[in-house]
Amino acid sequence: MAGYRLHVHPALRLLGRILLPNWLAITLGRQIFAWRPLTEAELAHELAHVAQWARYGFTFPILYGLASVRARRAGKSWYQDNQFEVEARKAADRR
Repeated sequence: MAGYRLHVHPALRLLGRILLPNWLAITLGRQIFAWRPLTEAELAHELAHVAQWARYGFTFPILYGLASVRARRAGKSWYQDNQFEVEARKAADRR
């Protein structure tokens, strides 16, 4: 996918450890922020999020949050069972 930018900053790992223990990268619009270089599969995962941002625009964070709430209410993981993460994992698995 063209039009994205990957920012790798090792210092981001510290922030991730405070907020999310297994944090590697976050995608905001077409910008991907990671604390280390990504593997091909990890990049595919983040590029799925770039596509989600493109599809839903600035409503994406709201929709992502609602998907997390739905997963928790169903007794599942707010992250692993979030429909947007499931879609991104499928993209990574195709690599």
